[in-house]
Amino acid sequence: MSNVDDAFLAAQSLTPAEQIQLISRLWESMPKTDFRPSDADLAEVKRRWAEYKAGRMEAVPWEEVHNSVMRELEQSE
Repeated sequence: MSNVDDAFLAAQSLTPAEQIQLISRLWESMPKTDFRPSDADLAEVKRRWAEYKAGRMEAVPWEEVHNSVMRELEQSE
């Protein structure tokens, strides 16, 4: 078994909220220069940006989205 498999098995024992916290910490620890979104991801960002600029979509602050997800995860435990 690989280190990744071991880490995954350990992560499965965490609560959903703890798993999200782990994912967040892993994501934040990634070197910023190594990330390149796919062409499909970039196209989706451009589509959403056009929707926002046209007034068909409202922005939601990241903190609000994050807090909402965390509340839902905690309620599902």
